[in-house]
Amino acid sequence: MPDAEPVEDAAPVDVPPAPSDSPGLKPNWSLFPVAGVDSDDGVGFGVRGQLDMLKTGTDPYKSSFVIHLFTTTQGYHHHRFKFDLVDLGPAGNLRLTGHFAFRAWLNDGYWGLGNGSVHDTAYDDLGKDDPLRKYYHYQLIQPFAHLTLRDDVTALGPGSLLVYGSWEGRYSIINPYPGSLLEQERPYGIAGGPAMQLTAGVLWDSRSPEITPDKGALVEVSGRVLGMLDGDTLDPSGFGGPMVSVRGYVPVVPRLTWASRIMGEWLLGRVPFYEMVHWGGFVPIAGVGGSDTLRGASFGRWHGPGKAVLQDELRIDVLEHRFLKKSVRWQLVPFADVASVWGLPQEDPALLGDAAVVAPRFPVHPAGGLGVRGIWGETLVGRFDVGLGQDIVEDGYGRSLGFYLAFDHAY
Repeated sequence: MPDAEPVEDAAPVDVPPAPSDSPGLKPNWSLFPVAGVDSDDGVGFGVRGQLDMLKTGTDPYKSSFVIHLFTTTQGYHHHRFKFDLVDLGPAGNLRLTGHFAFRAWLNDGYWGLGNGSVHDTAYDDLGKDDPLRKYYHYQLIQPFAHLTLRDDVTALGPGSLLVYGSWEGRYSIINPYPGSLLEQERPYGIAGGPAMQLTAGVLWDSRSPEITPDKGALVEVSGRVLGMLDGDTLDPSGFGGPMVSVRGYVPVVPRLTWASRIMGEWLLGRVPFYEMVHWGGFVPIAGVGGSDTLRGASFGRWHGPGKAVLQDELRIDVLEHRFLKKSVRWQLVPFADVASVWGLPQEDPALLGDAAVVAPRFPVHPAGGLGVRGIWGETLVGRFDVGLGQDIVEDGYGRSLGFYLAFDHAY
């Protein structure tokens, strides 16, 4: 299940700004129930509270705090606290972001390793009480903490050059279901355990505005290293590798923006199977498949130490109105995604376990669909995407359908 969150089922409660002791600051907060649906994890419910301290001349805010509690009928839990502090330091050039969360997937997906892993759909047709119904699923419980510090080094024309560093600590608990594919293959990482990750990178950011850009770009070059315990045994090698991400936003005509993202990462060393679908970078992303990367494919459908995705959207403004004294924009968004994974050795029992690496019939996996965006007050974005993907099944190619009700643009 990706990190994206469900959109609210009820309108936010808009609270009039309270008096502030800090000149120039305007508090804007909301508290509302949330409900969402995801083709991977079912229907979910929760609550979200958000406080943004707005300041004239500071984009998108001076500070932001979010508390989000959420659980689904299929056993996904995501409870988190986030903060984002802007204009820190004597020169106002530092930005600190924190993300503390408890995540649990009781039906996370594992279809094997590599770009050619095959999905036997016969397991999908079994009765709900048949234990082999969970043949392609397992349990992953993963609390974590993530801190990122960015330094705005200098302005370059319309954008800014930033450097950043981040630290992340997490603990992974893996529980395969009896008779599942994961229990049979037992790739590296199945023992779980604690891990610590360090990331550093360079950003060039010319997006405008930041949360809902209609022009500009965000370019990132970064790398990460991670050390972990394999169960109770220290892994002396760990793993790591480079990542490159480019997001671009082009105003085609009034009320129409073309948004594109190309992103790739290659991890070297002994990479746990579950980490093969997690991305590095200054904003962690999960999945090769799912709501943030390959919309239409199941979350985690493709596992590999190297991964890449290309995404394109046309964001079309179709309606704008006022609600609770704030502007609301509605967008219609056709999209297309393609992704691929690579980098697994043909034989390495320490990494692969008993998994076999199958050569892909076609090097990339396409998906596409249509979405709707609701943008409230320019800092809160809700989206609903329906995607159709191409799957590799036992007798050729099949189709997979995904639908996602979530917060924030995919990129």
